[in-house]
Amino acid sequence: MLFNRTTSRALKKLVLSPDKSLRAYSSKAKSIEDFLSSESVKVEKWWASRRFKDVSRPYSAIDVVRHRGSLPANTSIYPSSHQARKLFNLLEENFKRGTPLHTLGVIDPVQMSQLARCEKIKVAYISGWACSSTLVGSTNEVSPDFGDYPYDTVPNQVERIFKAQELHDRKAFLEASIKGSTPVDYLKPIIADADMGHGGPTTVMKVAKLFAEKGAAAIHLEDQMVGGKRCGHLSGAVLVPTATHLMRLISTRFQWDIMGTENLVIARTDSCNGKLLSSSSDPRDHEFIKGVVKGNVVPWSEKLIEMEEKKVSNSTISTMEQEWYHDNELFTFEEALAKTLTSGEFKTYKAKKEDLMTNKLNRTYLSLREMKLLAQEVAPSKNVIFDWDAPKTKEGYYMFKGCIEAAIRRSLVFAPYSDMIWLETKTPDLEQARSFSSKIHKLFPATKLVYNLSPSFNWSAHGFDDKALKSFIWDLAKEGFTLQLVSLAGLHSDGVSFWELANSFQNDGMKAYVEQVQRREKKSGCDVLTHQLWSGAEYVDSLMKVVQNGASSQTLSTSGESFTETQF
Repeated sequence: MLFNRTTSRALKKLVLSPDKSLRAYSSKAKSIEDFLSSESVKVEKWWASRRFKDVSRPYSAIDVVRHRGSLPANTSIYPSSHQARKLFNLLEENFKRGTPLHTLGVIDPVQMSQLARCEKIKVAYISGWACSSTLVGSTNEVSPDFGDYPYDTVPNQVERIFKAQELHDRKAFLEASIKGSTPVDYLKPIIADADMGHGGPTTVMKVAKLFAEKGAAAIHLEDQMVGGKRCGHLSGAVLVPTATHLMRLISTRFQWDIMGTENLVIARTDSCNGKLLSSSSDPRDHEFIKGVVKGNVVPWSEKLIEMEEKKVSNSTISTMEQEWYHDNELFTFEEALAKTLTSGEFKTYKAKKEDLMTNKLNRTYLSLREMKLLAQEVAPSKNVIFDWDAPKTKEGYYMFKGCIEAAIRRSLVFAPYSDMIWLETKTPDLEQARSFSSKIHKLFPATKLVYNLSPSFNWSAHGFDDKALKSFIWDLAKEGFTLQLVSLAGLHSDGVSFWELANSFQNDGMKAYVEQVQRREKKSGCDVLTHQLWSGAEYVDSLMKVVQNGASSQTLSTSGESFTETQF
């Protein structure tokens, strides 16, 4: 009955005063329209700032505002955005000077605090490999870097390190305010490993959101496939189409625009060394897909399924696979073309291709269909055999010609939508880096580059003397590789130092500990020597004094005979 009366009154009111009701609805609509308009102007003004002067977006400001909700962007202030501005300014400054912003990967708050005390090291790095192999995540598993851990694993490590940065910053600031000294800058911007984004666009957006919420100033995304991801220095990595990775970069930027943050995204490409591609859907990849050049070849996947159904042994299958790829040499389409055409015909093909791309299509690639049509035009009597399906793997992956040219092509697509470009390499090669840099900077002169000074490289085996080793970072920086990092430095230094200690301790006991730890800490000025003070005990005592009005002398941590660090 109550429902009927209420409904009746509402209907009666609407019938008796339709103009008033309509005005109310119209007013709300107008209010939303005004809000969308004013907020869009703010977004456009923000995008026009120095921070985004070299960043492109395929969406509009109104797209961002419509997906933010009714709260203005400045309602939520993320510390990571402040750190991102700090990182951006550091990158701009070093890029202009041709100097490096170089750092070491850290695996815990101890390493972070020691890194921060090095004045010339301005940023910190957190590796997905290190998290996968050392950090106990939500699954309580550690494993090699196949990107198969929960997607919040690295963001949670970022949060752990960032919270430690905040504690040490507060501790240092309090001490400096009392002593009138200059505090250590513990708030080094964190660059973190987001792997391949762990899924489709919405998952990538969730991952980007987590990183921004938990303190990362920048993340890098690599162009590998979810489920086919490998560490960049392992075999078997599967690349995704260029368009798929571009979507990841755009999804990340869109998420951060919705949040109103200025975090930086790094586009990493593993295509210099990649040998597999998940799909042939993007014509920009066609030039680098390999196939067989013989007719009527039984595809390897068909032979494999047949052998599996016959219960052929694994060792026999492995041998047959090697024989199949040995008997069916693989080439890209243009390599197949060069084998079929005369040198004159192939030269004509290349010239026509260049003219077509430059003067008619205004792009840097031709699809396989376009390359075949052009070859037919140049040599109509020649039959070019090329089959890129026959050598596909059981999973359906295409064979890919990983090379520096493929990395350049992809990076030129990624550059407008990212803040930095990361070239993943298999050796430390200054000439290769210089070649890559010159091609990128020819079209995008303001693009900052990233280099992994990987511990996977046997640096001593690549012809470096001590002088070249010392100058390598600075030589790279002159080529625009502004951000450089030893990704797993923390892992390796932790391993070797603790191994040496444990190995000595088993025989020499406390003599080993004192010689290898305490005396070295004291001599080098390592502040973990007094680990209670390092952890912030004095800072907590100061809080206690404020809360208890100074009447806390009996409960302070760093006073009285029980405080053993007075021995140092």
